[in-house]
Amino acid sequence: MRITVSEPGHESMFRGSSLFQTPFWFRFRRELGQKVVPLVAESRAGSFSCAVFIRTGVPGFSYGYLPRVPDIPVAEEERGLFLEQLSAAIVPHVPPDTVCLRYDTVWPSPFTDSSHYSNGQWKGAPRAVFRELRMNSGTRERTLRKSELDHISPDTVIIDLDKDDDVLLSRMRQTTRNCVRRAYRSGVSFRIMNPDELPAWYRLYEETAVRKKLSHEKLSYFETLLSLARNETNSPDFRIYAAEKDGMLLAGAVTAFSGDNAYYLYAGSSLEQRKCMANYGLQWEIIRDARSAGCRYYDLLGVPPNNDPNHSMYGLYTFKTGLGGRVVHYSGCWDYPLDERRYQQFRNAEAFAGIR
Repeated sequence: MRITVSEPGHESMFRGSSLFQTPFWFRFRRELGQKVVPLVAESRAGSFSCAVFIRTGVPGFSYGYLPRVPDIPVAEEERGLFLEQLSAAIVPHVPPDTVCLRYDTVWPSPFTDSSHYSNGQWKGAPRAVFRELRMNSGTRERTLRKSELDHISPDTVIIDLDKDDDVLLSRMRQTTRNCVRRAYRSGVSFRIMNPDELPAWYRLYEETAVRKKLSHEKLSYFETLLSLARNETNSPDFRIYAAEKDGMLLAGAVTAFSGDNAYYLYAGSSLEQRKCMANYGLQWEIIRDARSAGCRYYDLLGVPPNNDPNHSMYGLYTFKTGLGGRVVHYSGCWDYPLDERRYQQFRNAEAFAGIR
């Protein structure tokens, strides 16, 4: 297995299917002050973008983050060796003080056969030590480590959009279909907000995050994102969706349509008039618009690993899975240490801080 990595001379050389491996995303992160090393890899399995985003996890440590890399299929028994050789090719391109390379993979979890289900519920992946043994099988160095933290949720719901309205609705849970219909019967209206209305959406987004005790981005983050997208002809299509009634913003979402994929990126909802089920109607609007825009898949970007009623995000699981998509379990983030001693210090500090 031979993998080569180079810095592309032109944007057309990038081969990333994910929003997070597009030239637009590189420029956006740079606008936020992050160092980005845009790279393209060539292997017998195909070529793909493998841009490295240099992040500071905890003070004194920086690591190379590779979101949705690699996004090409590799046989499970070859994945460890693939990451090992890809890492060796990337190392000369990153700063010398980089403590590790962190791959946020889109490879399917190998722990999803029937033995990993109980009463219809996925039991989740086994302990990290067993996952590491399996990943490092066939590698030369046996140093790949399961990250303490996953950045993008490894568990998500993806809706296949290549069907008509009737089929898409039929795939939804019956209670979800009823909620979609109730939103329209209740007089909720839906529209795409203008860029100058961003502050109104942001207030709802921030209120929701504070209420649910979730981390959230600053207003300037979204201002930079939308401003950059407006000024680039080939950028992904970012939209601010609004669900309103009687002049009140009940729900809103920032989405991205990028190639074959649509993404449910950020959202907020009000506690007012919740019986109107505005969020459900909003999702139906996004689903139809994404299909009209030529997207084949709608990624809802994150759910709990299973339908555990004791999970703090149980309601999110119920909401997203009810929309009729398939639950997908990825392998999550994997680290390739570049300095074993410093990596262990970084790992311990990261686990203690509990940051992403």
